[in-house]
Amino acid sequence: MGRIRRAPWWIYAVAIGGLNIVRQVLFPPARMGTAVTVGLFFVVLAIGFAVVTVLHALIAPRARE
Repeated sequence: MGRIRRAPWWIYAVAIGGLNIVRQVLFPPARMGTAVTVGLFFVVLAIGFAVVTVLHALIAPRARE
């Protein structure tokens, strides 16, 4: 059936790391409260995970079963 194929772990690490750098530039932690900074981190984590998974499923060739 339609099993979700995930990307290798390092793709998630690079993508989420890059997104967090962008988040820190757009929303500097010094100007945000701790709760907001932690909340934004988890939002970036969820969005990054979802985007990488979807892009990998669409772009990567399917394995023959």
